[in-house]
Amino acid sequence: MLDLFEMYTLADPLFFEEPSRLADGSRHALVVPAEFSVSALEPPTGWKRTRSGLWQVVAPEDPSLPEQGWKIHVSATVDGADATCRDVWDYCTGHGIAFKYLLDKNILVAANAKYAARASSGKLLTVYPRDEEELERTLHGLSALVGGRPGPYVLSDLRWDRGPLYVRYGAFRERWCLDAHGSRIPALRAPDGSLVPDRRVPSFSPPSWAALPDVLRPHLAARSSEERQPYVVEKALHFSNGGGIYLGRREEDGLRVVLKEARPHAGLDRDLRDAVARQEREEENLRRLDGVPGVPRLLGSFTLGGHRFLVQEYKEGRTLGSWGAVHHPGVTDARPGADSLAAFTERALRILGRLEAVLAAVHERGLVFGDLHANNVIVDSEDNVSLIDYELAFDADDDGRRAPLGAPGFSASARTGPAVDAYALAATRLSVFLPFSRITALAPEKAVALLGVLRELFPVPAAWADEIERELVPDSRAPAPTPVTPRAVAAGIRASATPERTDRLFPGDLQQFVSGGYGMAHGAAGVLWALDRAGQGRSQEHEAWLLAASRRLRSPRQGFYDGVAGLAYALDHLGHREEAADLLDRNAGEPVGGVSLFSGTAGVCANLVHFAAGDAGSEYAVRAAELGGRLAEAVASASGDGPATGRAGLMRGWSGVALALLALYRTTGDTAWTDAAVRALHLDLDQCVTSPDGALLVRDRGARALPNIDAGGLGVALVVQELLAHRADERCAESLPALSRSCHTLLYAQADLLHGKAGQVAALARLGGAEEDLRSRVRELEWYALPFRGHTAFHGGRVPRLSMDLATGGAGVLLALAAASGGGSPFLPFFSEPPATAGNGTG
Repeated sequence: MLDLFEMYTLADPLFFEEPSRLADGSRHALVVPAEFSVSALEPPTGWKRTRSGLWQVVAPEDPSLPEQGWKIHVSATVDGADATCRDVWDYCTGHGIAFKYLLDKNILVAANAKYAARASSGKLLTVYPRDEEELERTLHGLSALVGGRPGPYVLSDLRWDRGPLYVRYGAFRERWCLDAHGSRIPALRAPDGSLVPDRRVPSFSPPSWAALPDVLRPHLAARSSEERQPYVVEKALHFSNGGGIYLGRREEDGLRVVLKEARPHAGLDRDLRDAVARQEREEENLRRLDGVPGVPRLLGSFTLGGHRFLVQEYKEGRTLGSWGAVHHPGVTDARPGADSLAAFTERALRILGRLEAVLAAVHERGLVFGDLHANNVIVDSEDNVSLIDYELAFDADDDGRRAPLGAPGFSASARTGPAVDAYALAATRLSVFLPFSRITALAPEKAVALLGVLRELFPVPAAWADEIERELVPDSRAPAPTPVTPRAVAAGIRASATPERTDRLFPGDLQQFVSGGYGMAHGAAGVLWALDRAGQGRSQEHEAWLLAASRRLRSPRQGFYDGVAGLAYALDHLGHREEAADLLDRNAGEPVGGVSLFSGTAGVCANLVHFAAGDAGSEYAVRAAELGGRLAEAVASASGDGPATGRAGLMRGWSGVALALLALYRTTGDTAWTDAAVRALHLDLDQCVTSPDGALLVRDRGARALPNIDAGGLGVALVVQELLAHRADERCAESLPALSRSCHTLLYAQADLLHGKAGQVAALARLGGAEEDLRSRVRELEWYALPFRGHTAFHGGRVPRLSMDLATGGAGVLLALAAASGGGSPFLPFFSEPPATAGNGTG
């Protein structure tokens, strides 16, 4: 889902939003007029047109389609899309073939934007031939009408001839199965009748049992015979829908290079320019900047498979954002002292000074860089700085020019010409010290408060900070403070509600549009549970929405935080026991995949323990014990002599499994469950590493290990503490103080409960931290608070968007505040009440 995030930022600047809302006369429309002319046509007699998500489906009343097969995708440019839609409409309705097309040109642009999903990009229409004979006839028939027209390459497919026709084997009807983590994914039916994942990856990879039709074989052979270039790719550095960036070597001399790929007609920006147009501009800019220290040398360009590649000098190092994650004591250390913050400040100012020198040299060559942010700056081992990615750079003399793309929090839409770089440099300076400062994209006036934090914590020169303030907030009058109180946060949540909608009640993470808007983590169930749990009241109207959502469900997810189990738990908590039980009973036979607390067996098991309410003979208790047995078997299987397997942490790892096993122990008294819980926690401890300052963190593939609740050390600490209240274990007891050290980290990139500062607050309260420390952590939440309709809200997700949900937004912050004032009472389901009191180590 993460590869879809850009599509969900286009229709609303404050919240993640369904991209289809761009089609409803949105003032954020990308193309005007946007509607396809075929949308005004009446389908032929005996046909029907229905809307399905982002698509209009046009089909005979009885299309007689198979369950799956070879489908045809048709791509097009924005300019050519309307004519292509009309030609495909005429052919398919004339030959009785079902098809679908995107809602309008706005959705087409969204689907082809720079950070749209690579596997689905380029698909304007999908055509459903009934068999291989009809596939061949349709390919020839459509090719005669649209063959050779320009359009993005559909990466998941095999191109037919010159395009824009592409072919892929896939499902014709909606089918679902569970992946290894218990998440629902699209499915195909294998020859043995089982459902298997319909993998939608950015490469042509049909199932092994789907024989390639003869009509496609020449086109596969043609693709395999493309010209070879004199570079060896070592690894991919980055992907976007515009193309990949690869680290490679030149064969003739072994020189390390960066290969930047540009896909024709894909990776569109706000000016509707594609990746190739921007790359051609980048090549021109690099020629103009030849010899400037800190700018990669241009080494050449070539075309391969229709994609354009730029070859540049490789600049060793890590991005400035990653450098901060590794070296910033406020991020890496528990209780960072004034000396370490001062040493970091001195080093950061030196690096930023070198960045300014490179930027000044770019300006001397008459260019505005246009896309300055921490991830376009490379810092090497000697703290030397390089500036990369010149595809948006433009002439400084073009004073009215705006960059057609911009990183949220580092760009201001009103800035033009050289002022674009001035704003971005000030924002980059601030972000090095406060890595969450991108929230100014949602409330520019927030920069005043953040600069106050900068001046308080870091010994930066006064004039240097004043310069940032002049750029980011020309009118530097301090806005009214945004209060971080349960009442203010709850009021912000209620003010965001949209009970008139059926897809979601509260804005939250974009995952809600996949999971249905009703769940615990990202939907209404979690928000309403949190409001009541935090003592902030209930709403009859909002609970009626949740009840209606529970009745609308068809083939829902079964998990706790993303599905039916969590919805039932929230309904039961709110007093709707009969509806909750009916929901569980209707879905009792549905499969559950994976072991996780978030979406798998552990969460379902713990929820059944809750519903059993201590009645060992109830159907719920019997089912819980069965699932607990599966969890214990999974733990035993993973506890062999080799390295720990599976993911780690509370939500998706073995600590969540341990929590479910402990729930079974509390209701049965059977110590076999605590034995298995110990082994599960040891599996997570096996995947932890000790940081230089002594904190025990979950190992991660990124720049540093993780301290958070979701997949990090704090989540493990919470379950370790829960275990020690019921069972002694030397390894867990010894690990708890080191796991708890992250309760004293100064800075998080986010405010939320599962990944950010609110989780730190809640964990510190639960683990028994000192009152003074707890008050400090709560005050630090004010740094992240944003005004919303006279109340308080928080951002969530990988780009700045307000969120009200439990996992990433205001509801989670509300739970943290309640935990801070409630003596460490549990802030997530399935932890014991009253709180566990076994030793901690947070002091």
